[in-house]
Amino acid sequence: MSTWVDQIFESQIAQRGGVARRKLSSIDKFASRKEVKDECKARGYHIIQHGDQWLIFCDNAMVKLVL
Repeated sequence: MSTWVDQIFESQIAQRGGVARRKLSSIDKFASRKEVKDECKARGYHIIQHGDQWLIFCDNAMVKLVL
C-alpha cells in the first residue's frame, strides 16, 4: 500500500470513524482506485462516489441511501 493511501486511514477523521473525502484526480495521481478500493474492502469500509469525489466511510456501519 502506498504512503498516500496510508495517510487516508491514519488521518484523524478516519481514526474517529468519520468520512474521508478524496478527489478522484488525487487518487489517480497519488495511488490508484484499485488500491483504495482493496484497502477499504479489507477494512470493511464503504465508498460512495459523489461528483468527482469518493466518500470513504471509515467504519463498518451500514450505508443506506435515503433520498
